[in-house]
Amino acid sequence: MFGCCEKALISASLLAASLCCAAPASAQSAEEMDILQMIYRDKDLVVTATRSAKPVSQVAENVTVITAEEIEAINAHTLTDVLYHVTGVQIDIQGGPGSITNAYVQGSDPRHVQVMVDGVSLNNLADNFADIGAFPVQQIERVEIVKGPASSAWGSALGGVINIITKSADPKRSFGGTVSASIGERGTGDFRAAASGTAGRLGYYLYGGGLTSDGLTRNTLADAGNFYGKLQLHASEQLQLQYTLGYTRGSRGAGEASAFDLSFKNNVEYLFSTLALNYTITDHLELNLSGRSLKQHANFLSTQLSTGLEQESNSDETTIGGSAKLNWRSGMHNLMVGADYDDGELESEAIKDGKQDREKWALFANDTMTLGDFSLTPGIRYDQTGTNGDFLSPSLGVTYVPVEHTILRAYVARGFNIPSLGSTFGAGEVFFSVANPDLKVEKVWSYAVGIESSVLKYLWGKATGFSHDIRDVIATEQRADGTFMSVNSGKQRRQGVELELKTLPLFNTSLLAGYTFVDAEDRETGERIADIPRYTYDVGLDYNDNDSFKGALRGHYIWWNASAEQNGRYNAMIWDLNLTRKVVSKGRMAVEAFFTARNIFNGSQYLNGFFTNPGRWFEGGLRVKF
Repeated sequence: MFGCCEKALISASLLAASLCCAAPASAQSAEEMDILQMIYRDKDLVVTATRSAKPVSQVAENVTVITAEEIEAINAHTLTDVLYHVTGVQIDIQGGPGSITNAYVQGSDPRHVQVMVDGVSLNNLADNFADIGAFPVQQIERVEIVKGPASSAWGSALGGVINIITKSADPKRSFGGTVSASIGERGTGDFRAAASGTAGRLGYYLYGGGLTSDGLTRNTLADAGNFYGKLQLHASEQLQLQYTLGYTRGSRGAGEASAFDLSFKNNVEYLFSTLALNYTITDHLELNLSGRSLKQHANFLSTQLSTGLEQESNSDETTIGGSAKLNWRSGMHNLMVGADYDDGELESEAIKDGKQDREKWALFANDTMTLGDFSLTPGIRYDQTGTNGDFLSPSLGVTYVPVEHTILRAYVARGFNIPSLGSTFGAGEVFFSVANPDLKVEKVWSYAVGIESSVLKYLWGKATGFSHDIRDVIATEQRADGTFMSVNSGKQRRQGVELELKTLPLFNTSLLAGYTFVDAEDRETGERIADIPRYTYDVGLDYNDNDSFKGALRGHYIWWNASAEQNGRYNAMIWDLNLTRKVVSKGRMAVEAFFTARNIFNGSQYLNGFFTNPGRWFEGGLRVKF
């Protein structure tokens, strides 16, 4: 009898064999190849893997890209909605739009996933949490997700990187934009306005919006406002300057634990900015210098339901940093060398002495070397964490194109995760935690192989097998005096497979499917680790007549493998339906009406009984483009 992992790997092998054994692309007609390009475009550039733009055929890492068009088609509110149906990513939704959300990548802990926007890490210093539920989507041009360690390029990214690439000025127009509004059940509303254009050498993109809800589950109200701006100056053919500014402020209910007589509330405020210079030194050499800053405020309030007694905690963070990158492209080489520096300070009553600092720096280099149908990408990075020692992160990736529109990939990398300042400098008088200044970084060796192909006439497919061996895993240990300490304890192995399929449009309709299997094992006891998603299924149907109507039906299921005390429930697939109809089209102006039915069959799918997913609910709105 085969185990689940063996069956999943056999399935991946069969898919790979079927894709590889298909007729070569050269035997297909030019018309067929034009159609295939609708799904698989070899010239699409990916920047996150090595921090240098290169064709997807040279990317050895397992990367998924989500575009602004795809985000709009599912009527997404926040980054949570964008990631929800990504194969290999599992989202623990803890309420409606704007709620606190955890993102797992191939079973990694949420603290292992680095979330970036404009080169700024959104992971906080207190607990390495990135608040994807508070990040709006209107300004997103695309999201690139590296699944697996990305430490040789980005440092502390044991589980992967979610890189948000924002929209730029429209170079073809002096003024244009979008205004949209949606309303739904329980006072849920999303209101946005964006403008973009170019005046001479100066380009701009501006966005403002708000998200509100009375709460789709118990005590999950949301009220948030946000702004984003980008200015781009083309000073000359060689020199470009860019400035960005993003701001979010919100208040939300964070669930209710009636069994413990408690309810929770969370207030957040984020402000980030960047200033970047890009200078083309020669036709082959480019210099990029950038500075960044991030300020975060978080307030967490717990209330005893029976008495109204409140307990409050606050944290304030300020991080200032910068990067320097030199990119050389010539012949077979695409060489990137660079340095990162960040100085962050956390003020909180939950850490020792009420204030702690982390000053870190890094040097990195990678080179993508192409020779015919092969590419080889060695990379290395040295990080000095400032609080938990230093670390060297090598990586090596190989791609091979055996036939047109088919890519074989292999990747090996060493990665790490820096412990949060809360883990290293916990304060005993708050939350009964104590400091552990000897805490070491979590470490991983990762291996992945995969295939991606669209040589079959009407089908695109991708299969990836992975294995992550982690040691010095951070766990919480209860001491004899009743306090808690974060310690390096044990080893884990997380291995599995990802499968993705998508058909070409037939009668304007495409089918898609995704499957992820993760086997998480304690390497010392041999036991399966609970509370890590084991199976994930995604299915969907897209309709687009390229004129006036489009729809997206999505089904999503996670087997959470929850421990008994979590009281999780995941006995149903969650189905969402998104419909968009163009009702006015005149010149550059278009008016679209959209409607969404979420969780159509009122299913339950959650890891923890305190934070249930919303039941069936509806929303609709209008979008005006000009």
